[in-house]
Amino acid sequence: MNFTLRQITYFLAVARLLSFGRAAEVSNVSQPGLSSQIAQLEARLGGALFERGAGTGPVRLTALGERLLPIARELMDNAQRFQAVARAGRSALSGRLRLAIIPTVAPYLIPHLIPALRHGHPSLDLELHEVVTDKLLEGVSSHRFDAGVMALPAGPAGIEAEPVLRDTFLIAMSEDDESYLSGPARPENIEVERLLLLADGHCLRDQALDVCGMRSPRSKVNLEAASMATLMRMVASGMGMTLIPRLALADENRDGRLRVVPFAEPAPSRDLAVVWRRNADAEGDARALAAVIRGLAPVLGVEALGAGALSLGG
Repeated sequence: MNFTLRQITYFLAVARLLSFGRAAEVSNVSQPGLSSQIAQLEARLGGALFERGAGTGPVRLTALGERLLPIARELMDNAQRFQAVARAGRSALSGRLRLAIIPTVAPYLIPHLIPALRHGHPSLDLELHEVVTDKLLEGVSSHRFDAGVMALPAGPAGIEAEPVLRDTFLIAMSEDDESYLSGPARPENIEVERLLLLADGHCLRDQALDVCGMRSPRSKVNLEAASMATLMRMVASGMGMTLIPRLALADENRDGRLRVVPFAEPAPSRDLAVVWRRNADAEGDARALAAVIRGLAPVLGVEALGAGALSLGG
């Protein structure tokens, strides 16, 4: 009987979420791909692991699935211990590291992070994933990712975080927009009916709403975008204004089509952190990665934050 750790991982994800669709999302795989792996596992085990109900209702574990669930968890724990023993004999940031980064950070950090890691840690085998915050945290918690880079505060129990960068917000509008002839601006003066935001799922959306003091935005927000690049093109075309992190400014305004106005001090900001599972064997890698990212602050144009781990969610 042959089965893979990937199949066991997918089995545990479906058992935890009771949904093939949701399990596929958090596993960053297509639903047909996940379903196929589960079906192959069931064929090798000689029985169904889940009762597939009609419609979109939750799936249920079969009697076989219930019996195998604790064994599958033990298998994954042993696999993690297997990796821990392998990691114990090597230095930090060498070998494989599965790293997830949120979309409002990845495009601006990665071009600087990869060369720094190649130069300082040539034996690192880096596997990168760009995912929104919820999927990042789910992936770190479920062992899919070893570490992540995200904005604080957020996180379930069992996640540790080390702050690395403070990224201030600016107001961005089209070059011919005369809403703010000069700065600095204040959050309470933002015209909420002209505010453009990222779509649901992006933590930057929630941070922008917090800055503007908005708690029920659906009746106020004009338009939403799926990516930072699309959002900035909408703003540059005169469709409204938005908040842009300083980290993104150089890339998103390289054609000079945006007019950028700073906030009055203390300027609103987001704190970025490296996160990992509490007591995970990847902690050494995560802390070393945090030091590398913190060292990139000058070239990124943002403020470095002092080292010190935080426990998220208790």
